[in-house]
Amino acid sequence: MAATVHRVVVRGHFADLTDEQRASLLAEADEHDFHQVTYTEWGTFIYERNLVAFNFRYEVRIADDADPVPDPVDVGLAKATASLQEWGLGHKHLKATATDMSQVWST
Repeated sequence: MAATVHRVVVRGHFADLTDEQRASLLAEADEHDFHQVTYTEWGTFIYERNLVAFNFRYEVRIADDADPVPDPVDVGLAKATASLQEWGLGHKHLKATATDMSQVWST
């Protein structure tokens, strides 16, 4: 099955973190720094130690025969929102961008 591959970046800000959440995020910060930039189906969660902003990096594959064709931005936003809710992390200002990788090298 053919598919288009999109790299989706979801950006946002932390909101209303508890002291326990801050401590937990800081304890894992080295595993989530900007040197870990990988696009995966499940998403790579990246943030800095100041715990202001974060981003997710997703590889979203859209099957050529998908009906209806999902918007990769919507897919990324839904995945990020689900992860943040699952982890109980407050957030605000979610925005996403998508790049169709088949268009990167086209002339």
